[in-house]
Amino acid sequence: MPDSSEQVPVIAVASGKGGVGKTTVAVNLALALTARGSRTGLIDADLYGPDVPRMMGLRRKAETSAVTLFARPGAAGSRLETVTRHGVQLASAAFLLGENQALAVDGTIAQLLVRRLLSDSAWDRPDYLVMDLPPGTADIQQFAFALSGRPLCVLVVATPQVIAHQDARRLVAHLQQRGAGRAGGAAADVAGVENMSGQICPGCGQTTPLFPPAPEPDSVWGLIPLLASIPFSYRAARDADEGRPVMLTGAVPEQVAAYQLMADRVTARLSSS
Repeated sequence: MPDSSEQVPVIAVASGKGGVGKTTVAVNLALALTARGSRTGLIDADLYGPDVPRMMGLRRKAETSAVTLFARPGAAGSRLETVTRHGVQLASAAFLLGENQALAVDGTIAQLLVRRLLSDSAWDRPDYLVMDLPPGTADIQQFAFALSGRPLCVLVVATPQVIAHQDARRLVAHLQQRGAGRAGGAAADVAGVENMSGQICPGCGQTTPLFPPAPEPDSVWGLIPLLASIPFSYRAARDADEGRPVMLTGAVPEQVAAYQLMADRVTARLSSS
């Protein structure tokens, strides 16, 4: 990776809890950025559930017996090969393991592997790197939130449920407490995305509530700006399971418009930071 890539902006897609569709958001955001003409890399940093490749239609069934965590710069094999799919450059732990293998490593080793995915992958001059994080605020997230020397935008994904907002508020509080925790004192930009904001009826096309909304005092949107709301669609969910993200199929215009809006607003925020 050229030295200039060390300054490429990172868009870290995070959540306070699992099950809110964070990976779906990361995949479609990367595709939306690519569709608007940006060279985009997508880092699958959710090491314990690396689902990005499958959502992009890629699977590895062959198992592996070893994973290289560190390589001397310039040595043979020191770069991790990226895979380009639908115009997006992908780096994922799923490329190093069989799809039924688990990566059982402690926090320090996990940080080393994510650092390798970020810095030792053979990126081809990306404009943005989208990083799909595990839920919560553990070791991998600590590494991502402390990235220095490059613009960083943290996108917090939540559903309308109060429990999702409660955990998202914990995540936002953590970011605020550490001043986003970055060397040099430059704070990360933090914004939010509401996923499953309603359900699109496959028959009539009307959108109805899917979850009761969080009461205003408990809502995370009082703490961070909401960039986009994405309704749930059975068809889009089915297609995603089969490796066809909605930004490729265009099957649900409401979702496509939301991801396009998100990409526009994220790039605008990074440009002004």
